[in-house]
Amino acid sequence: MRFIVSAPLVQRFFALGTAAPALGICLVVGTATSAMAQAGGGAAYAMTYLDVSTDWVLQGAGLIKQYRDTSRREAGNLEFTVLQETTRPNRFAIVEGWRDQKSMDAHAKGADAKRFDFILEAIRNSPPNQHALEGFAIAPAKSAPADAVYMIQHVDIAFNGFGAPVQAAFKALAGPSQKEAGALRYDVYQEPDPHLNHFSIVAAWTNEKAYEDHEAAPYTKQFRAAIAQTGQGNLYDQRIYKIIQ
Repeated sequence: MRFIVSAPLVQRFFALGTAAPALGICLVVGTATSAMAQAGGGAAYAMTYLDVSTDWVLQGAGLIKQYRDTSRREAGNLEFTVLQETTRPNRFAIVEGWRDQKSMDAHAKGADAKRFDFILEAIRNSPPNQHALEGFAIAPAKSAPADAVYMIQHVDIAFNGFGAPVQAAFKALAGPSQKEAGALRYDVYQEPDPHLNHFSIVAAWTNEKAYEDHEAAPYTKQFRAAIAQTGQGNLYDQRIYKIIQ
């Protein structure tokens, strides 16, 4: 069932965001507690999936852009990339990185973030789905053109098939993928305990041909075969995005 809201109410919120940018209104995608991101003093990462009403796609994209711009100015931010799914444009993904858990917590608990979460609730189809992540195989990203092809893939392996061979398979995939001529980034993240069997891949290529070449590469096929040997690995939650400028 679609969540129906009063149009005048939402329009008033959007007018507030347009007329008063100094408020630093930003989107909060769920409180990132200490249990949701990397333990210890290292960098903290998160992947968040958003689903807004098809009637509010343009406004939703504008809100998320405000969130990105504000978040990038916050202390400790390493990355705040906002993506839009190409085949279902009312779906968005946010890839964020922070210097440490303290920085991420401060971002999530800010007054502006809470205010904006309230605004988002009026136009979303479902609550934000956030995955806390740790860096597993990350390389410096290259500058991406506006028409770059982005891919996000979630891979989960049943615990009875998870172990060192699976981790080795991810490493063997990430290394050559990061060196591809058309690759702009190819980063593998792992969820913290107790979800160590869940991984996320964030990748980007210069164009669709470069992406298709990666899909057909020998090391990509070898990775899929290795995961399939676990007997209970999910390889097909893979979606294509474009970056929001």
